[in-house]
Amino acid sequence: SDIDLLIVAARPPRHRAEIERFMQAVFDLSLDVGHSVRTPKACYEEARFDITVATALLERRFICGDASLMAKVDKELGRAKLWPADKFFLAKYEEQTARHANYGDHEYNLEPNVKTSPGGLRDIHTALWICQRQFGTSNPAELCELGVLTPQETTWLIEGRRFIWWVRFGLHLVAERKEDRLQFAFQRELAERLGFADTDAQRGVERFMHHYYRHVLALMEVNDILIQHFRETVVASGRTRTLPVNERFRLVDGYIEAVAEDTFAQTPSALLELFVIIANNPEIGGVRASTIRAIRDHLHLIDDAFRSNPAHHKLFIDLLKAPHHLVSQLTRMRRYGILGRYIPEFGRVIGQMQHDMFHIYTVDAHTMMVIRNMRLFRYDNARDDFPVAYHCVHNIPKIELLYIAGLYHDIGKGRGGDHSQLGAVDARAFCARHGLSEADTELVVWLVAKHLYMSSVAQRADIYDPDVVHGFASEMKSEMRLDYLYALTVADMYATNPTLWNSWRATLMHQLYTETRRTLRRGLESASDKAVTVAAYQDQALERLAGTAPHLDEAKIRGLWADFGDDFFLRHTVPQISTLTETIAAHTGEAPFIAVYNTQGDLPGEGATRVYVYTPDQPQLFAKTVAMLARQRLSVVDAQVNTGPSGMCLDTYTVLTTDGHALPDDAPERAELEQHLKAVLADDGKAVPKVSRRLSRQQRELTLPTEVSLM
Repeated sequence: SDIDLLIVAARPPRHRAEIERFMQAVFDLSLDVGHSVRTPKACYEEARFDITVATALLERRFICGDASLMAKVDKELGRAKLWPADKFFLAKYEEQTARHANYGDHEYNLEPNVKTSPGGLRDIHTALWICQRQFGTSNPAELCELGVLTPQETTWLIEGRRFIWWVRFGLHLVAERKEDRLQFAFQRELAERLGFADTDAQRGVERFMHHYYRHVLALMEVNDILIQHFRETVVASGRTRTLPVNERFRLVDGYIEAVAEDTFAQTPSALLELFVIIANNPEIGGVRASTIRAIRDHLHLIDDAFRSNPAHHKLFIDLLKAPHHLVSQLTRMRRYGILGRYIPEFGRVIGQMQHDMFHIYTVDAHTMMVIRNMRLFRYDNARDDFPVAYHCVHNIPKIELLYIAGLYHDIGKGRGGDHSQLGAVDARAFCARHGLSEADTELVVWLVAKHLYMSSVAQRADIYDPDVVHGFASEMKSEMRLDYLYALTVADMYATNPTLWNSWRATLMHQLYTETRRTLRRGLESASDKAVTVAAYQDQALERLAGTAPHLDEAKIRGLWADFGDDFFLRHTVPQISTLTETIAAHTGEAPFIAVYNTQGDLPGEGATRVYVYTPDQPQLFAKTVAMLARQRLSVVDAQVNTGPSGMCLDTYTVLTTDGHALPDDAPERAELEQHLKAVLADDGKAVPKVSRRLSRQQRELTLPTEVSLM
């Protein structure tokens, strides 16, 4: 790690030469050293204006030298007006809040920083620094004797800190340098060295990280308890404002508190009622520390009898229907242990890692993000970012069914087998236990079983083919089920990793949604014939061309279209068909025809760039084209290759920039791309261009075998 040295002298300039020689000797040891040279008074002045300096000096440890100087430092730093306990607490809490925001307030990032991520070493430090300032000790055992920590919290703190130290030390050994980021490659090696072997259901690295996240969750709770304790005892004014809620709860300075120590013992349903109350009152700031501890002490009450109680079922469903901060309450329930006890199958995925290139959160954190997204779709600002999802969530009759599907969609992970089917079985049991109707139960079970279906069809099937749309619509059966599935699918995709949701995926999902809804409204029995649809588009395009390009006769147009292939007409609008036909017909010369157009989606956030190549067939035509597109740092998200009876090829490539958007209309890269493609395709003997695209670290570390499917 690193070492911070403070050198104290009454008159530092007098000892400049000695200090420089000493520091040079330290640097010669190849140590990472931060150092400062100050007088005792300067220590006070620096600490007075900088909370970081004040914190470092709070932890000072005398090594050697003139003890009288150390006594002067102690005296200076012991002044009552130097960061009083309340100001010190607020400064450190703000510091922690800002640090957590850098990690999206999630302790379950899949490549956590063991020092600064939520639940890491710095959270332990923050809590203990505040204790040191208030009580003069940061020793967990002494804090337990003072009643600041319970015996359980003391155990969590000591064991969790030891585990994080152990992981960090191993991380430094594996990385052979100072390293606090637990990257995928390091996770695998650490798991191997520490004896976490693969099983049929889980890889060793996932078992290791599950262990890590469990400790982090416990440390987060200790941190939360201490922060709340200091908020109540150090920051609170002398007078408290108490308001009754009901016979079991009251509000104290805006935080909810059980009215008696035995509230939960006398009324176990209060363990759920508490969160329903908060979710129906946006003015409640949180839960008092004593009540959090009481919840934890009474978790054993949530047993099979508790889970079978109809009154408790009603409370949980009422929570899902509540208007305010549902995700915050579910997250609290997860942290306090309520959610994992009430839904045991959810308890099994708390801290469950997903070791792949797509997910950036553990299963339980991802699930909370999915429900958060579902809630966001209800708000007006979602009209611009997720217009179809906004429409869907306002059309579905029972929003709580969507939330239940979100809770269960990934709950089967980590057991081996198809997690969708395993989750569907669990979801059916939950619905039966909570008295949902047969129709509602079947909908939830279907959503969980099919939660990957829509994204798979949108991205892997030809959604412009009427037969594909008809097959998908047959599975949907109704617009209501389509709305539910669309909202679940987009919430899931965006929660998996926000970078996965781009303008092209938005376009595909909207296209599939729109065509499916049209098919359902028309009736499944009146499915369109592909040949009829193609002929209809061609007739409309001929009418348009008769006005815009009267010099083109129908025979020439149909001759060109023979090279385009039927799929071209299914994937393009009539204006696009006529414009491209006219442009290609006007093309002269032997050089390949290259055109770059942006396709604007019908809704905000949609669209992509299409690259058209019309040229005589030649060896390696596809390879040369995609290689050149890759060299221009464009990602090919869709490709249609067609060789006509005349030997001419019309190839269409849909591309996005590295940030997932279409090329800007005035981008100079457009002209450059056209020039490079013409150059490489004009000579059919030219070799395929070499591509050296830099892979991300995750892509290098999470290697997957290449799979090819011919369908």
